[in-house]
Amino acid sequence: MANFTYIGRFKRHYVERNKGVPFLGSREIFFWPPKAEKFLHPNSVEDNLFIQEKDILLSCSGTVGHAILAGALFRGMAISQHVLRIHPKKENDVGYIYAFIRSFYGFSYIQGSQFGAVIKEIEPRLLGSLPVPILPSLFRKQIHNKMLRSLVLRERGACLLKKAERLLYNRLGLPNPDNIDLGYIFSTGRNVQAFTVSSNELNGRLDGSYHLPGAKNLLSVIKQSIHPVLRMKELVKSIIIPPRFKRYYVDPKNGILYVRPSDLSTVRILERRYIARLTPELDQLRLNKGEILISTDGSIGDLGYVTDAWNGLVGSNNIGRIKVDQSKIHPGYLLAFLASPYGQIQLTREIYGGVIDHLEVPNIEEIHIPIPPREVQEEIGERVLKAYIIRDKANALEEEAITELERAIRREAL
Repeated sequence: MANFTYIGRFKRHYVERNKGVPFLGSREIFFWPPKAEKFLHPNSVEDNLFIQEKDILLSCSGTVGHAILAGALFRGMAISQHVLRIHPKKENDVGYIYAFIRSFYGFSYIQGSQFGAVIKEIEPRLLGSLPVPILPSLFRKQIHNKMLRSLVLRERGACLLKKAERLLYNRLGLPNPDNIDLGYIFSTGRNVQAFTVSSNELNGRLDGSYHLPGAKNLLSVIKQSIHPVLRMKELVKSIIIPPRFKRYYVDPKNGILYVRPSDLSTVRILERRYIARLTPELDQLRLNKGEILISTDGSIGDLGYVTDAWNGLVGSNNIGRIKVDQSKIHPGYLLAFLASPYGQIQLTREIYGGVIDHLEVPNIEEIHIPIPPREVQEEIGERVLKAYIIRDKANALEEEAITELERAIRREAL
C-alpha cells in the first residue's frame, strides 16, 4: 500500500539561519508551526532529503512510532535520518494509512517492532510488514477526507500565527531580528562568538548567556520603541509555578490528562499520560482557560495557551502559568510577543542552573513588553487565539477519525 524513504546517516554541514536549508529532526516535525532549529548548507542537501506534501512522517529513533501528516508548510525543509517517510501508492489512502498508524493498533505494532537497548529504533523492512486492514472503500475515503480536513485546519492555524508575527514587527516598527547585528567580535576568516562586558553591566551575573550581545541589542531595540514599554509584572494578575509533586500515573478512567513542558511547542500531546485524581496537589496543578503557559525548566521558553480543550487538565510543575490582566494587555498579543525572538531572547538570558536550566517567577516578571494601542493588540492577538482554537478543532477531527477507525476494526474482528 505504500513505499518508504529512509535516509541513512550523512555528513551534516550546518550554517547560519539565513544561509541554509531548514533541517528537521524527529522532534521538530511536530512543532507547530513547523520550525527548524538547525540549517544545512544548500550544497550538502540531496533531493531525497526534502519533505513532500502529504508524506507521512514517522519518528523511527529515540521516541519511536509518532506520526504526522506533512502539509504545504513543510515544503523546502530537509529531514533527518531519524524520520521515516511513508508514501501511500494511492492518493485516497494517504489519510487512511495515517489514521491507522496513529491508531491503537498501528502504534502498538510499531512499538512492538522497535529494537535497541539504549536508543530505540525501527527500520523500514519491519514497518513494511505492518498489517493494514482493508475496510470498505467508502469508509476508507471518509477517514481519508477527515484527516485531510484536519491537515487544512492545522495549517490554517499555523499561518495565522505566522501572520501575527509579521504584524507584530510591522505594527510595532520592530526590525526583523534576523537582520540585527549580533555584536560578536569577529576574527579573520570566521565568526568567533566572543564579546566584551563592562564591569558596570554585570548586574550580579557572571554567566555568559545573560550578557549575550544579541540579547542586549534586541532589548535595546525594544526600549527604543515608539510605544510605552512595561515589565511583565505590571501587566498580569499573577505568575505561578506549582510545587514539585509525586506523579502517580494511572489509566485514563482514573486519571486526568497530563501536560508536560515538551507538549507546549508541539501540534498535539504526543505521549498521553494520566495523573491520579487523588493527587494532593491537584488543584494547584490544574490548567485554567485563558492562562499563558511557559516552560520553566530544561527547555526554556516553550509557550502554550489554555483553550477549552485544555481547560481542567493537569500541568507539570515545570510549567509556569501567567494569568493576564486583560484590562491592561490582550493575552493573544502578549503570547505573540513572548513567542517572537524579542520575547524569547529575554527569557533565555534569565536562565540559571549548572546542569538543568531554570526560570523563576522574578525572572519572568522582568520581561519588557512594548504596549501599542488596544486596536493593534487586538489585530495581532485575535489571530493568535483563533489559531489555537483552530488547532484544537484539527486535533479533535483527527481523534474522531481514529476512533471511528478503531471501532470499525473491532467490529470486523468480531
